[in-house]
Amino acid sequence: MGHNKQNPYSEDSYDKAAANLRLALSVLAEHQVPGSPLNYRLAYDLIDGRSRALNSEFKALLASGSDNLNEDLWNLYRKFYTQDEEALDLIRSELKGIVSGVVSSCSTSSGDLLEYSQRLNRLADLLNSDAASELTLTAVDAAIQDTREVAQSQQLLGAQLSDVLKEVREIRKAINEVREESHVDPLTGVSNRRAFDLTLESLIDAATEQGEPLSLLLCDIDCFKQFNDDYGHLVGDKVLQFVAKQLKRSIKGRDFICRFGGEEFAIILPQTEIKSALIVANQLRQCVAKNRLKRANSEEVYGHVTLSFGVAELRPDETRNDLIDRADRALYLAKNKGRNRVEAFVETELTEQR
Repeated sequence: MGHNKQNPYSEDSYDKAAANLRLALSVLAEHQVPGSPLNYRLAYDLIDGRSRALNSEFKALLASGSDNLNEDLWNLYRKFYTQDEEALDLIRSELKGIVSGVVSSCSTSSGDLLEYSQRLNRLADLLNSDAASELTLTAVDAAIQDTREVAQSQQLLGAQLSDVLKEVREIRKAINEVREESHVDPLTGVSNRRAFDLTLESLIDAATEQGEPLSLLLCDIDCFKQFNDDYGHLVGDKVLQFVAKQLKRSIKGRDFICRFGGEEFAIILPQTEIKSALIVANQLRQCVAKNRLKRANSEEVYGHVTLSFGVAELRPDETRNDLIDRADRALYLAKNKGRNRVEAFVETELTEQR
């Protein structure tokens, strides 16, 4: 079925794809997993770090020693890649049934109307002739009866169409819900990388067309691995949820936040120059750092969570990937300079770090 879906790998360069290929095949060989297309895609995305949830479940399956590993991997594949399509296919099937029913009703109705029109024409011819009054009266009575029946059938069709309209509205609502769910990170509740790519592309086009500034923030939770190692992955998930909540609460207007991958978040700031973007990034950093995390219903304190930020402003004729790369390099600089800080992309300074 020809669905218009964005290619999630369209931005992967030859070198990146080749490197992922080698590592993915190595993972499959290490665990003696057949290199089928679906298993390879799971391993490729594992290497690429596209989904923390996928990585966690895939690694758990590989380590489980399951006697039915191929079937388990197929179920994992369906969970992460085909769920949305199956929901949309079901919706499409329901819509086809509704349309088919409407066409059938309308065909029947149009046939009734055509026959009714022909009978009225015959009555008009009769009224213009010298036919006997009894014959004319019979024809008029028949026309009255026909009119009543057609009116009833049209009323029935109107009621059917009204019901169809309600069903179509429900289907439209369901389609929107599926679309929204496919753009949301299930752990943190903010937008996911798929939504980010679409939104950034759209906002870059708008900024370029209107000659307006646009800035991108990339932030990373400092020492996140340490949280997982010290307190476990469940606490790590709580940290991710906490950070997402604080960031989402602090941005405004058209600003857009997403979970970029792993412990990294991205924030798009339309109509924002680099100086203002740096101020926003520092405000967000301070907002998160001032809070201390502790276990619910307990005095156990996990400590402060800090973020490092990389900031870049869109340049003329710059692609989405170029902008992301510059923000990512600024983030790398912030981590190298001690974390819990904000850095903007500066070509000369980054060159000196190499």
